[in-house]
Amino acid sequence: MRRYSTIVFDVGGTLLRLDLDRLARAYLDAGARLGVPLDFARTRATIDRLERELPVRSQQRQISLEGDGGTSFWDDFYGEGFRRLGVTADVSDAAAQIRARFQRAEFEALFDDVVPTLDALTARGYALGILSNFSANCEDVLRQVGAHRYFSLFVVSALAGVEKPDPRIFDLTVRAANCPRADIVYIGDSIFHDIEGARRAGIDAVLVDRQNQYRDGDGARVQNLFDLVDYLETR
Repeated sequence: MRRYSTIVFDVGGTLLRLDLDRLARAYLDAGARLGVPLDFARTRATIDRLERELPVRSQQRQISLEGDGGTSFWDDFYGEGFRRLGVTADVSDAAAQIRARFQRAEFEALFDDVVPTLDALTARGYALGILSNFSANCEDVLRQVGAHRYFSLFVVSALAGVEKPDPRIFDLTVRAANCPRADIVYIGDSIFHDIEGARRAGIDAVLVDRQNQYRDGDGARVQNLFDLVDYLETR
């Protein structure tokens, strides 16, 4: 007998990846407009390191709930990329332009395992949903990348007024799913926001550990979404 009926996914880092090449080119274009030539390889490596810091930075602020919708956080975040590259000119406009392009999903793409996995889960009759710490345009972004059609429920922090790991946002998800809590499993890439948050709410969770960083950790873990299908079918 199958254990779960409903699978709920995080978005960033679980379904969506950052297109580092495209973002690096945006930094190079902005640098050229400022009269500062930037090296592609160094720029890509710099923004990659900055992006890896985001999980810790996002533990310190509830970005999607801030009064400006996180604008000041993201403008400073992308501005930090320029500063680390040695750009001393005023980069506020350049950072704001990159942030606006992010909001249009220009630098985001689905991981290669997402569509095949969602197809496989849909074919097996699972109900699929989204629970994400995200700005109010989450559904628009998912439409842009071609994934929206798979999901029947959406709980987005900027609209719900609460962020993971607060158990209240998981409770909202249970109500939106309209099924027993024990029938839901949550899939995410952050131990702090996703795994610990789900556990506090009494919901099973599976960590997507794409970099194989937590192989010695406890709890359910897969390295990619292809492995998720086998994991769920053998529970």
